[in-house]
Amino acid sequence: MRRADLCRLQGIERSNAAFYGEFDPLHLPEILALVGRTHGLSELLVALKSSMTLLFSTVDRVKCLEQEMSYHQARVASLQAQIAAIKIAEGNVEEVENDPSNKRRRK
Repeated sequence: MRRADLCRLQGIERSNAAFYGEFDPLHLPEILALVGRTHGLSELLVALKSSMTLLFSTVDRVKCLEQEMSYHQARVASLQAQIAAIKIAEGNVEEVENDPSNKRRRK
């Protein structure tokens, strides 16, 4: 018997969003796993749809953006190194030394 059927038998009419909103977001993955194991895929999909905003509220947005910035900074440094290597290979050593993006100082 599905959860929705049990609720109707007991005379309980609640929205899924209100139901899953009562749980601590950190416990929600375990609850969803339990729903999937005991009630099947269709109930799991209903539970996921109802709890999606609650799941995303646990994501640390600032940390995600900081990680994305560090990734892109490393990528830019890699591209600058590739450009410098190409210029050196082509014999444009002065151009590499005068390039403002080259952060290494030569003595």
